[in-house]
Amino acid sequence: MFSILLIFTYLMADVAPWGHGGDGAGDPPIPPGGFRGTHETDAVPPKRVRGKAKNEKLRRLVKAGGPVSLTFDRQVTYTPVGKTRDMFSREAGLYMWRSIPLNKIGWDNVEQHYKDALMNHLRENFNFDEVERDIEAKNLTGGIRAVLMKRYSDRKYEAKKLFKSKGGYNDLESARAFHPKDMPYDNWLRTIEGFREAKYIKRSEANTLVREKQQFPYRGGTSSYGSTAYKNDMDWVPTYAKTHTDNQGNWVDPVAEQNYRNIQQATSQWSGEGPPIAPYQEALGERRGWYRGMGPKPSSNPSSHSSSNMSSSQARTQEPFSEDFVNSLFHTPSFLNQLNNYLASQGKGKGKSKDYDSDNLFDNESDDEPNDNDDDE
Repeated sequence: MFSILLIFTYLMADVAPWGHGGDGAGDPPIPPGGFRGTHETDAVPPKRVRGKAKNEKLRRLVKAGGPVSLTFDRQVTYTPVGKTRDMFSREAGLYMWRSIPLNKIGWDNVEQHYKDALMNHLRENFNFDEVERDIEAKNLTGGIRAVLMKRYSDRKYEAKKLFKSKGGYNDLESARAFHPKDMPYDNWLRTIEGFREAKYIKRSEANTLVREKQQFPYRGGTSSYGSTAYKNDMDWVPTYAKTHTDNQGNWVDPVAEQNYRNIQQATSQWSGEGPPIAPYQEALGERRGWYRGMGPKPSSNPSSHSSSNMSSSQARTQEPFSEDFVNSLFHTPSFLNQLNNYLASQGKGKGKSKDYDSDNLFDNESDDEPNDNDDDE
C-alpha cells in the first residue's frame, strides 16, 4: 500500500503546473540539472540570419506608382544619389548575383546580352525614359554606368571571399562543390574559372598592393561622396569631413585631417563658380578618371554603355524634337536652368555675353573614363 502511494504521489507531481518553480504561473519548469527542456527550446524562435537585402521598399514604390525616378548629382559625377541610388545599386547587385557570371575583369568586359538583360530589368523598376530625354542624358548614362561598374566589382569581391573561405586555390574541389545561395551553380563554376585566369591573378595581386598602401579608411559606408552630400544636405567640403571622421567627430587618420585642412585653404582662395573641382585637385592631387574627394569623373564612352545607351533593346517612343519631346524639356530642371542662363546672357540691349559660348553649352563630357583599377580584387 505504501509503494502504491509513493507511485501516485510521483505521478501527480510530474503533471502539476510548476511554472516559476511551482508558483503556478504557467511557465514550464526547469528540469533537474538546471537545463531548459526540449519543449521550451522549441518555443524560442530561431535567430534570424540576414541575407541579401530584398529591396522590398522598391517593390512597394513600383507597385504603387510605377518605375521610380532617379536623382542625380549634376555638379560633378552625374551619378545617382540619395535613397533612390541605394535602391538602384541594391537592385543591380541582386540581379548580377542571381543572373550574371562574375568571371570578367570589370563590367565593361561582360557580354552585351547580360548587360541588355540587366538594363531591361532595371527599366521595369526605374524611369529610364526620363534619363534618356534629359538634356544631360549622356552624362547621366555615364553616371549609371559608373554605379554598375562599382556594383559588379562589389559582387565579384564578395564571390572571391566565398571562394577563398571554401578552399580557394589550395582546394579547388571543395570550392567547386560549394553552391552560393541565390547564384546559379553554373555561374559559380564560371566565376571560379575567372579567378583562375592568369590575367586576373596578376591584376588581383597588383590591386592587393594598392589597397595595402591606402592611407586611411573611408567612413561613408556604401554611400558615395555625392550621395552622402545629398542625403545630409551638405556642401562638398563638410562632406569630406563627415566621411573621414567617426561618430564622435574624431579624424580616422592624421593624413585625412591634413587633407581636409588643405581643402579648406584651397577653397577659401578660390573665386570660381560651381563645384570646387580645381581646388580639390590642388589639395588632393589628380587621378585618372577620378576626382579625389568627390567621386568618378563623368563618362559617356559609347563603346562601354550598358545596353547601347540604355535603349538598344527597346526603341524610344518619342522622336527627337517631336512636340512631346519638346514639351518634356520644360519639365526637366537641368534644361530650365540652361535656358535661364541662356536668356540671361541674351538680355535685351546687352548683346551677347562674353562668357557665353554656344559651342560649349551642352559639352559636359570628359574624355577620361572612370578608373576601375581598384575595383576587382
